[in-house]
Amino acid sequence: MKWLLPLLLLFVFMRADETGRNEHDLYLTLYMPSVHFSKSDTTDKKFNDTHKAYGIEYIMDRQYSLTYIHFINSRYKDVDAVGIGYLLNFNDDFGLQLIGGYQEGYCFNGLLNSVACQEDKSSKSAFLLPLLFYKHEYFKLDFFTNSDMLAFRLNIKIF
Repeated sequence: MKWLLPLLLLFVFMRADETGRNEHDLYLTLYMPSVHFSKSDTTDKKFNDTHKAYGIEYIMDRQYSLTYIHFINSRYKDVDAVGIGYLLNFNDDFGLQLIGGYQEGYCFNGLLNSVACQEDKSSKSAFLLPLLFYKHEYFKLDFFTNSDMLAFRLNIKIF
């Protein structure tokens, strides 16, 4: 799964050039800290707040995105996620992004309610993630939350 998105991004980038589109941005995800408002439901320990994230995001025509990210989740487990998204730009700097896709590494009990994985729970699932973003000439910040945490993702613009 780790090589699926970079290959897909290469195909989309080549296809965009063939069709004459030149509004595309490529970002590297380098940092994803979070702040949790509760402790782990199984160990009563603090959650991981650093995540050691890395990934890639391709945005085409300022509206559509392809994303791959790898990180260490709040319970110190590896997560890989790949998704497609739609960006609703409020202006040149701010907007709302909705990303849907497939992830391996989180177990859920309901919508956006992550739980510690048990043997009878699958750590693979589809996801839908709404986030707010701020774009600058050289970077993009994504902000997202659920009832237990607030997080942001730093993406450095490559082109």
